[in-house]
Amino acid sequence: MKGGFSMNENPQFVRESVVLDYAKLTELVIKDLSKNNNTTTKTYTKNNVSTYLGNPKRYSKELQGMSAYLYDVSPHYRRLINYYAKMPTLDYYVELYGLDTSKNVNTKTLRNNYNKAMEFVELMNIRHEFGKALVSAWKLGTFYGFELYTKDSYFIKELPFDFCQISGIADGVYTFSFDVSFFERNANELELYPKEFKKMFNSYKSGSKPKWQEVDPARSICIKVNEETYYDIPPFAGLFGDIFDIEDYKALRMASAVIGNYKFIIEKIPIREDSDKNNDFKIDLKTVSMFHNKTSSLLPDEIGIFSTPFEIDTIEFSKDKSEVDNVANSENAFYTAAGTAKQLFNPEGSSSSTLAKSINVDEAEVLSVLRQLERIGSGKLKNEISGSFKFRLRILNNTIFNWRENVETLLKNAQYGLPVKLMLCACLGISPSAVVSMNFLEEQVLMLSSSFVPLSSSHTQSGGVEGDNSNSQGGRPEMKDDELSEQGEAQREGENNANRE
Repeated sequence: MKGGFSMNENPQFVRESVVLDYAKLTELVIKDLSKNNNTTTKTYTKNNVSTYLGNPKRYSKELQGMSAYLYDVSPHYRRLINYYAKMPTLDYYVELYGLDTSKNVNTKTLRNNYNKAMEFVELMNIRHEFGKALVSAWKLGTFYGFELYTKDSYFIKELPFDFCQISGIADGVYTFSFDVSFFERNANELELYPKEFKKMFNSYKSGSKPKWQEVDPARSICIKVNEETYYDIPPFAGLFGDIFDIEDYKALRMASAVIGNYKFIIEKIPIREDSDKNNDFKIDLKTVSMFHNKTSSLLPDEIGIFSTPFEIDTIEFSKDKSEVDNVANSENAFYTAAGTAKQLFNPEGSSSSTLAKSINVDEAEVLSVLRQLERIGSGKLKNEISGSFKFRLRILNNTIFNWRENVETLLKNAQYGLPVKLMLCACLGISPSAVVSMNFLEEQVLMLSSSFVPLSSSHTQSGGVEGDNSNSQGGRPEMKDDELSEQGEAQREGENNANRE
């Protein structure tokens, strides 16, 4: 037998090149670990983050591009952006101001102008169009848009951020310029843009104007989250490194889990112990290879096999279960760096009162951006509505967290005769024109006030009399959950548990 021992020949070891499955084992580990691709390293790396943040003014557009990419691939970053962008409810009303009541007021003209102002503001579809713009503004730092509207429709077209740059301020509102060379690289896009951009591009091609041209301030929309700088920078650019840490630790955790499932089976090749020759195996390598490959074909991918003359036992890759969870730690570091309570996204830890105070700080950041929206809308109202009556857009400081409290405050003010009825209706999500229309429908057409009789309740009856067996209790009204301290929450929880017994 070739490669073996013959009875008629002197025993002689024949060396042959036999390919075992070491390569297969190596390929197995690399292949499986690579299934968990670190998505944040496809286009950007941690080195990019250090470089860009080292000179944010120079690399502002690169930072915006990285932010847009991370918004798509990182669920942590996406939820953080949406948390701030979608927190305001964008409840609004049209405010009349500067009215000289010492003179005769033409109420008919005032009503007509107010109706025009309401129609124009509602045409803007603020909750939807400005809502989309806020997401982009919090993601990129600055939103650049252009108005497209007809008599009965309104749309804000977002312009590519890397071809836009703030160029000035007009009437308290940011104006910006657009690099029309964009259409040289994207010729098919020109037909999708308004005619104003075609004129700008043609003037650039003819040489009469430069490539950077200011967009008509009357039609442009520019929202900037960070007003301390004039260059663009995403508000959470400082968190980019933390996002990479989360993804890196996720990859390491997956690698640890995968390796923990691997096992090696070692086939020990017998060797003659009393032989004076080196490598005097009892079985030739061709036979070893045959049995090795046979065994290997029967094993699942999670088990590797190799043959060796050394004394080796079965090897398992596992880690101590008490190992620190670096993924959780990196996520905590991410939200800590963001200044946002992690309990909003992973409810554990702090009390409701502590969480409420953290939300109040976040609301302050969000509400400051709403003042820009007010000035943008008010400026467009000024251009649209002529005459001696002045109107402006007002956006309430309502968020998804505080709007109920604001309703209660406005309701109390209305009960004392303050002129806040329109604000109260806006706080309830009713548009200005719907307030007028629905009030007319209910009172003048359907006459619901005379048809509906309030149900009997504690608000329509006098207080209890002596001998009354009602269950009403005196004392201080119960505090809300978010007003309690941690000790108060524990006490209330204890009382609830006692009542269940």
